[in-house]
Amino acid sequence: MINKQQDIRYISNKHKVSIVFIYFLSLVLSLSVSAQDSPSGYKISSPVSGVIKMIYVKPGQVVKKGDLLLEYDDSLIAGNLSEAQAKIKLAILNQAEAKKNYERAVELYDRTVLSEQELQQEKIAFTKASAQYAAAKNQLIHARWNMSHIKLYATINGQVSEVFSYPGQYVNNNFSAQTLLIIK
Repeated sequence: MINKQQDIRYISNKHKVSIVFIYFLSLVLSLSVSAQDSPSGYKISSPVSGVIKMIYVKPGQVVKKGDLLLEYDDSLIAGNLSEAQAKIKLAILNQAEAKKNYERAVELYDRTVLSEQELQQEKIAFTKASAQYAAAKNQLIHARWNMSHIKLYATINGQVSEVFSYPGQYVNNNFSAQTLLIIK
C-alpha cells in the first residue's frame, strides 16, 4: 500500500527542489555583465530583450555612474508580465485540483476501490500540475525581473564613445547580450 502522507511529501519536496533549481537557473541565465572591459572601452549591454523606446545619451557625452542611458518600451514586457500573472493563477487552481484528486484517489486505493493504474494516473496528473506551477512561477519571476530592468543605467563614470542602438530597434538578448553602446 502507498502511504499517502509520505507520497505527497515526496512530491512536494521534489516540487520545492524543482522551484529552487529553476529559480537559480533563471538567475544564472538572466544575469549578464552590464559593462565588459575591452580596449575600446566598456561595452554596455542589457540582459533584457525588447524594443528600445528612448536613448538618452549620444557619442561624446560624459556620463556618471547611475545616469540613465536608455529605456525599453514597456508594452511588450508589461504584456509578458500580465500573461505570467494569469498563468500562475491558473496553475495554482490546476495544482490544487490535481492534489485534491490525487488525495481522493489514495483514499479510494486504500479502500481497494481504485486500481493502482488509476492511482498512478492521478499521481502523474498531480506531478504534471506541480511542474506547470513551477514553470509558471519561473515565468513570473522572469517577467517581473524584466519589468524592473526596462531602464539601463551607466555602471561606470566615463564618456560615451559609440552608440550602436536607436529608438525602435528590437534587441534580442536571448542567446547573447548585444552591445548597445561603449563608454570609455
